[in-house]
Amino acid sequence: MEKLSIKECFSFAWRTFKSRPWIFIQAGLLLFLINMAVNLVQTLLEMGAESTGGLIVSVIAFISAIIGVAVSFLISMGEAAFFLRSHDDVNAVSLRTLWNPTPFWKFVGVSLLTGICILVGLVFLIVPGIILGILFMFAGYLVIEEKLGPIDAMKKSIELTKGNRVQLFMLSLAILGINILGFFALLVGLFVSIPVSFLMMVHAYRTLSRKEQPEVLVAEPA
Repeated sequence: MEKLSIKECFSFAWRTFKSRPWIFIQAGLLLFLINMAVNLVQTLLEMGAESTGGLIVSVIAFISAIIGVAVSFLISMGEAAFFLRSHDDVNAVSLRTLWNPTPFWKFVGVSLLTGICILVGLVFLIVPGIILGILFMFAGYLVIEEKLGPIDAMKKSIELTKGNRVQLFMLSLAILGINILGFFALLVGLFVSIPVSFLMMVHAYRTLSRKEQPEVLVAEPA
């Protein structure tokens, strides 16, 4: 069985980032600004609701919170689509690739289900949560790319990780370390470490997806 190489994941991610660094930095800045704008609006509305106590303002604040959650899901979907496309053809990716709103409800479903499972696992001595996090780490990609339902995506993610779960755990630790370094590089380093981390994870997904493809037998000419 093919074993995942952390070194190869990093090497591929770094080469891809270096080939078009500005598109990854632009994408990171855009998503950061969107998050900041949504959080600012929510904060202002919550402050208004607390100071006035008006029912209308409270309703608006509630609606803004729902919108904020929806935006966070859309951002996650856009990131997944963006880095999948970047992996396959970095020259074809653009900021427009970040807009990938379908299948929204399937993505929400898989995010909630995997999140609940991992949270419950973390409550029970932490280790089960880490194991579940590894088992379901590709479920979101499968929803975005193959339009699978939440349960089917979770099942297929479990299959993809089979035989490489220790390597995926080590990959996760490597990604954590890279982002810690990015954080301490005056935060600016995160605009490098985060896209490299995404590309490493997508490369792992692509590598393990290939091993699931059946071999095509070519008939010998008569």
